[in-house]
Amino acid sequence: MRNLTIIAGTIVAILLSFAPRADVAEPIALRVERAASVLQVRASISAEAPTELCYAVIADFDRLAEFIPSLKSSHIVSDPGMPLQLRQVGETTLGLSRLAIDVTLALETDPPHRIAFSRVAGNLEVMEGQWQVAGDAARCRVDYRADLKPEFWVPPIIGTMLVRRQVWMQLEGLKAEIDRRARLHQH
Repeated sequence: MRNLTIIAGTIVAILLSFAPRADVAEPIALRVERAASVLQVRASISAEAPTELCYAVIADFDRLAEFIPSLKSSHIVSDPGMPLQLRQVGETTLGLSRLAIDVTLALETDPPHRIAFSRVAGNLEVMEGQWQVAGDAARCRVDYRADLKPEFWVPPIIGTMLVRRQVWMQLEGLKAEIDRRARLHQH
C-alpha cells in the first residue's frame, strides 16, 4: 500500500510540473461556452510587443487572411468616408463537413485600444464583440470577446470543442504575426 501511495504521489508531482505556473501569463488563454444557441468566445493574448503594434496587426483588415488560418479573404467593403464594413470569408470544419463562413461586419475603431464589431450580413445569425488592447511600449494584452450564432446547426458539446479548436488556431496565427512584427520592429 505504501508503494502505491509513493507512486501516486510521484505521478501527481510529475503532472503538476507540466501545469502552467500561476505567476506566468500564458501567451493565449481561451474559453468557449454555449449559452442556449449562442457560442460565447472569451480569449486573451499576451505578447512582448508595443500596444500600437498589437493593435496594428488586428486592424490590418485587408491582410488578415495572410496570417489567420482558415480565413480565405478579408477586405474592407465600405466606400471611403462611410462607416467601416469588413467582409470576411472563411472555412471551418464541423465533423466531416466543411462549411463556408461568409460574414460582413460593421466596425467601430478606437485606435490603438479597441475594435468593436457586429454582423450586418452573411451566414452567421449573430456575430458581435470586440478586440480590446492594453499595455505599454514593451508588452501588450489583447482581449477578444465574441458572441456567435451560425445559421446552421452546431452540435452542443462537440460543436463547442470544434469552435474552440478553430479559434485557438486563429489566435495562434494572430500571435505569431504579432511576434513576427515585434521582431522586425526591434531591428
